Parts: sequence; C-alpha cells; structure tokens
Amino acid sequence: MKVTNKVISDKKLADLMDRGQVKNLVDRVINDFGRIDILANNAGMVQVGQEESFVNMADLAPADWDEGIDRNLNTCFNITHAVLPTMIKNKYGRIINVSSVTGPVVSNPGETAYSAAKAAMVGMSRSLAIEVAKYNITVNNVAPGWIGTGSSTQEEKVAAQNTPMGRAGTSREVTNLIAFLVSDESTYITGQMIVIDGGNTIQEYKGPSDLYY
Repeated sequence: MKVTNKVISDKKLADLMDRGQVKNLVDRVINDFGRIDILANNAGMVQVGQEESFVNMADLAPADWDEGIDRNLNTCFNITHAVLPTMIKNKYGRIINVSSVTGPVVSNPGETAYSAAKAAMVGMSRSLAIEVAKYNITVNNVAPGWIGTGSSTQEEKVAAQNTPMGRAGTSREVTNLIAFLVSDESTYITGQMIVIDGGNTIQEYKGPSDLYY
C-alpha cells in the first residue's frame, strides 16, 4: 500500500517528517475542534509521486536508510508525540499505528529500512501503551498483509492469490479493524498487534495451491 507522509488540514499539506509542521498541524486541529481523541498513523512506505525501490543493505546508501526510518517510523513518533499531551490532559485517546507484517512477522530482500521501521513501530507502541494506560489511552497496531490498492504491482497481485483466502484484502477490511479498535467495544485491548492478512503468514507453503493443497 503506497501512502503519503502528508495529510490535509484546512486544505494545507503538512510534511509529517518535519516536526515544526507537525506541531502547527496539531495546533490547528486542536484550535478548530478543541481536542483530539483518535489518531491513526498510516503514513509510510513511499512518497506519492516517487517509485518504491528495493536495495540490499550492502548497497543501501546511509542517507536512504535515514530517509526510510524517517518516513516509516519518525512520522509515527512525530505526530503521536505532538498529540499525546492533549489526550493525557483529557484522559482519553485511541491511537492506531498501521504497521505491516513486513518487519514484525516476515520480510523481503531490499526492505531493511522499511522492515526495521515497522518492527520498531510495534515495539514503540507496546512501551507507550504501558505508559498511557492510566490515562484511558489505548495504543494498538494493525499489521496488514497483501492489501489491494490502485498501486498494487503484478507481483503483489500474484502473491495475494496465494494466500489461504486466494485474494488480496480490501482497504475497507483494514478500516473496519481500525474502527473496531477505536470503538467502545475494544476498551480493554491495548499494546497489541493484530495481523490482517487472510491467513498468509500462518501458512508454511505459499506457492500455487494446486501444487500442494
């Protein structure tokens, strides 16, 4: 899933890798609405308008590593760090971090920075969940597998066909899980990572089903 690290507020873009812009964004939202109760961190992977690249670590430029961590981990830290004071003040908050199965559960060659960032996001969330539970703030992770989007590559589409369900997930299925985790039906769930991948990561064999089962 390719998403931007920019969000729209008052028809203005904010670069979530820029902490000054993040602070201004949060200040504007609080000024407009008085509080922030729900935060879903869903920025990462690749900047809109750019192509995703896969580079083995031995050939990865340190600057590209830093950018990968900045986009996929620091964006989550920056906006969460800025929003936490108002949630703590109001003694209420629901934070959902969209991680990935890539990093915390599995990985691919050429994705060291992305994998490291997504795994670190889960670790960060667990520590934060303990820190803020007393303020009635929950922090959970959603870890999607193959989700069909307009930017899905042919390779990703083939991989999705080899999940137990034989298809890619939908964005609606992911948002339904997020909606549950921010609802009053999930008030005792925190610090968790919930995989949504059609059972792909629990199967050992991932090739064409007619060759095995």
